[in-house]
Amino acid sequence: MEEPVTIIDRDVLKVISVDTRMDILKILAEGDRNPSFISKKLHKSGATIIEHLEALQRAGLVKKTETPGRKWVFYTLTERGKGIISSKSRRLVIILGIAILALGGGIINLFTPSQYAQMQFLTQNLGEKVAAPAIQNISTVTSTTPIATQAQPFPLLSIVLFAIFFIGIAYYLRKKRYF
Repeated sequence: MEEPVTIIDRDVLKVISVDTRMDILKILAEGDRNPSFISKKLHKSGATIIEHLEALQRAGLVKKTETPGRKWVFYTLTERGKGIISSKSRRLVIILGIAILALGGGIINLFTPSQYAQMQFLTQNLGEKVAAPAIQNISTVTSTTPIATQAQPFPLLSIVLFAIFFIGIAYYLRKKRYF
């Protein structure tokens, strides 16, 4: 199922800029709720919750459902409200994807032989005189900098990519807990 596209205007932005209202939208994303349930869950007074629900209703993010002959009033998300909540989950999926790509890049970089390793292998196995032309080819094909400055025995790029992976996963898990 494709998520609805939500265009946020100035009024909607004002309404959702209040943390309590965003918390209400998150609770309503779980299903229809009455103000009493939301009040208990957020530890706020019933009057405060009703004020916020009315503001969300005016913005078109929430609709009120009254059953004739019953005293309970339920609120539910509209398509526009669902679009605002689901766009955050899309952002989390993007962050998770980037984290996984960083992990893959870190692993590839860690296990891909560097120029330094190739030159060391040639020197040790072929001897310096035989390996010198091959080492010269490696350095001229990849760069014009001297061989000594190309040596990278410490995989710094892999460490940076792994750090991006762990930060992305931690952020994803922290934010996912709030949905």
